[in-house]
Amino acid sequence: MMEKMQNTMMKRYKMFAVIGIIIVLIAFWQATVGASANAIFFSADKATREAAGAGSALAAANVARHLAPTWIPPFKFLGLGILLGSITMALGLIATTLRDLGTDVMSTWPTKLNPGTPEKPRSARMFPMLMMMGWMLLIAALIWGLGLNGTVASYWNHSIATELNPAQPGSALLNQLGTIKASLPWINLLKFTGMSFVFTAITVALTVIIRTLQHQEKTLLTFIQARTASGD
Repeated sequence: MMEKMQNTMMKRYKMFAVIGIIIVLIAFWQATVGASANAIFFSADKATREAAGAGSALAAANVARHLAPTWIPPFKFLGLGILLGSITMALGLIATTLRDLGTDVMSTWPTKLNPGTPEKPRSARMFPMLMMMGWMLLIAALIWGLGLNGTVASYWNHSIATELNPAQPGSALLNQLGTIKASLPWINLLKFTGMSFVFTAITVALTVIIRTLQHQEKTLLTFIQARTASGD
């Protein structure tokens, strides 16, 4: 059942490639929004920027420019991970097709020269799981980033000069800042670890293709040698 689901999923690699591209394009568009917020915030002098209170245009721009680095990078990484996952699916489909073609060709051989279909290698079962593990980590990073948005918006929607800078130890504002600073490294860790799983899946899938071709070459050479020895 699991193998059937994997084969069905691999045949839909084009759909996942499109989804990945769409996510990357949305992330690019949202990054331009963050850039616009930076332009608005830094259009005023330092004293005016830091004095802007909650609800002001400058405070809103400050919130927007701090929200962008929180959730856009993991969102973009998820798009890239899905896009690379579609490559993994395509490679898996190639490996499956090569295996099926080899089985079809060997079915026409005499029974005594037919070695039969080899057992599916462990690596062929491994790379879909590696890809899915990578996707789950990337999704976890995105969920964490989106969940952090509320804290980021709440913290930066204050006057820098009169509220954020004078915040005292143990205050709600410093606790929010601590949550933000502590969460970002973990989000980055999830992003890059997830991508490493996806790249590993691609490597393993390529290994499966190479080993399949090597096995078929060896089997074909053995068949030719046997036919030559028998004088057929």
